[in-house]
Formats: sequence, structure tokens, C-alpha cells
Amino acid sequence: MAVKQVDLYVSQILEDLNNGLTWLKRDDLGYGNIQDKYGAKDQQIAMIRKHPALKNAETNVTVFNIIDDTKKTDEPAAVPVSNSKDDGSVARVSKPVEDPTPKYSSVDHTDRSDNTGKSVSEVPKRDSEFSTGETAELDAFANI
Repeated sequence: MAVKQVDLYVSQILEDLNNGLTWLKRDDLGYGNIQDKYGAKDQQIAMIRKHPALKNAETNVTVFNIIDDTKKTDEPAAVPVSNSKDDGSVARVSKPVEDPTPKYSSVDHTDRSDNTGKSVSEVPKRDSEFSTGETAELDAFANI
């Protein structure tokens, strides 16, 4: 039986964890994992983690949020940046400014006469004018 001996240094494992490597392949965050790096099995990783110097050692991942404070806006644009190979980060930008122009024309409360001689109130209109016959019917609903 051939025995392969691998020397593991606590400082190297701690450095690997600080650089984003995970203990196990199934937990890999995209930086790599100690299990693959040293060719270890789940059982062997469990034994290594029991070493007193590594007992509470965990993966550290640093995420940088770059905030552009040179622009004067309500909310600064921030772009999260991590040390991932495939970080998939998305830029967070300030909300777009809404158009202050009203969507409907203002209500005119003056009375006008339609072709039937009845007095009707003006209702809010969108872009097009209603035909005279439809206006009287729709105005009845507007006053409810």
C-alpha cells in the first residue's frame, strides 16, 4: 500500500481561508476550496478542522462597496465589488427622476352646453377629446 504524505501548515490554511477558499468543495464560493487544493476527502477535512489552531477557522470573504461621493444626488451610486472570480455584482444607482408633467389635463369646473342643450361639467381628459354624445354619458359617472 502506497501512502502519500502531505504537509499542511496552519498558516497556509489560515491564509487560504482569508483569501476566500472554503473547507469543502460543495461550499466553494468561486475562489476554490481546501478540499480540492490538497486532494482531501470529507473525512480528512473534518479531522484537519479539529486541530486546535484551526478549530474555529472559517472562510473570510471581503466585499467592497465603492461609493461615488463626488456627485451630488439624493442617494449616492454604489457598486458592490468582491474578490470573487465571478462576482456577478450589480451596480446600484440612484432612482430616475420622474417627469413632473401631469398625466391628465387639469379639471375645468366651468359648465358648458352640449348639443342637447343640457349643462355638463368638464371631466379630466387624456390626450383625445371625447365625442359630444359620449361626454354626457361619461360625465354622469364622473359626478358619482
